[in-house]
Amino acid sequence: MLQTANIEQPALQRARGAVDLVVKAGKLERFYQSGSAKIFLPKTYAQTIEAVLVNTAGGLTGGDEFGVRLGAEGDTHLTVSTQTAERVYRALGSQNAEMRVNMTVTGTASLHWLPQETILFDGAGFARQLDVQMVEGASFLGSEMMVFGRTAMQETVRQGSVRDQWRIWCDGRLIHAEAFRLDGQIVQKRHQKASAAGNVCFATTLYVSRDAEAKADAVRGFFNRFADVQTAVSAWQGKLVIRCLCNDTARLKKLLAQFIEQFRQIANPRVWN
Repeated sequence: MLQTANIEQPALQRARGAVDLVVKAGKLERFYQSGSAKIFLPKTYAQTIEAVLVNTAGGLTGGDEFGVRLGAEGDTHLTVSTQTAERVYRALGSQNAEMRVNMTVTGTASLHWLPQETILFDGAGFARQLDVQMVEGASFLGSEMMVFGRTAMQETVRQGSVRDQWRIWCDGRLIHAEAFRLDGQIVQKRHQKASAAGNVCFATTLYVSRDAEAKADAVRGFFNRFADVQTAVSAWQGKLVIRCLCNDTARLKKLLAQFIEQFRQIANPRVWN
């Protein structure tokens, strides 16, 4: 009787990366990078120190792990973006690609987290956790855009797993928490009003500062001019939250770029161009 040998499948190579960047009083305090994660500090004449994160692996897939630590201390204005859109490809197993972002903002510093969009492919598994520790008097602006498939390629994301969790702390007190999760048949759940209402992309922009509530009316006035992008604006307890839905990725990206530049009164990161 023939016996079949148990042949172990070779472990697939996974991408790992970590960056740790701290700017204190406008000067570089810490600069660390490892694996597939790199940091570039382009020369800019804007009113901010600009950092660009690069994933040299060319994207993410199941089992990949990336960690980002950012710090703005004292009298500092730091803007962090990414070189290009982050692509999350189909996962071959049950593991998600994991992204952890931890930011610290102290003193009178401002930190603007403005990565380019995250594009999910069919069958992708993605889990992101964003944590911000800040103090009273500091300010934080974060904007994340998520895209279900490449619109120009007429792709449809039918299955997958997406988990996105944000936590913002001020002086050790939790002031903002939100979580988004889609599993299984994404194409069906994406058409529900509680998720994406049938749209292919959405964005969340969060501003935490003493003047956040005072800016709400002007922000509503800006977005009310564009009927093709569904937008909701909320402001309370020092926070301004903007949520956008659109069925055209290029359109939403262009509108967000226009808004963020006008809102910050600072030129957008050059990599956006």
